[in-house]
Amino acid sequence: MSDIATGTRSGRAGLRNAGLFFRRWLANPLQMGSVVPSSPALCRRIAALVRRAEDEVVVELGAGTGVISRAVLEAGVPAHRLVVVEIVPDMADHLRGALPGVNVIRGDAFELPDALPRALHGRVGTVICGIPLVLLPLARQRRFVDAVETVAPGRGFLLYTYCVTSPLPRRRLGLAARREAWTPLNLPPASVWHYRPQR
Repeated sequence: MSDIATGTRSGRAGLRNAGLFFRRWLANPLQMGSVVPSSPALCRRIAALVRRAEDEVVVELGAGTGVISRAVLEAGVPAHRLVVVEIVPDMADHLRGALPGVNVIRGDAFELPDALPRALHGRVGTVICGIPLVLLPLARQRRFVDAVETVAPGRGFLLYTYCVTSPLPRRRLGLAARREAWTPLNLPPASVWHYRPQR
């Protein structure tokens, strides 16, 4: 049963999250990958794919209301080892209140080398992306790939998407791609792809 159906405090928080998410989607649908936040099933699948050494951080790009962030924390990543980059000011403000101890940066994922503190460059274990990259032109996709490669050389990124096939033209972007998870319980069903530079 979902939190929303239980009528609990977490259910009320879920309703607020969904309302905030929907308002942001109405304001800019191309900036949001979906009209509703990711399901608990998808969040758990993404969190299970996170890898990092003890001194590395996890970076989440386009965290929305923070449902995946919370799953990553629940999976054992310490709050101070999670960095969330969110471009929308009111979403960033929401995340700061909703994710105590997490480093929430108001910034542009496509300018990640500037947004992320230089001390963390090369110390990123996993990058999680919730940005609908499939909707962007190739040059913009390439800019994103280059930005991630600058701060997390060779690591690539996890991209959750509603595409069954690869949402990115991996060969044209010089990427190896693997679908790591499929979650039919999400609305709509979602896949998690791992992209990394092709060597």
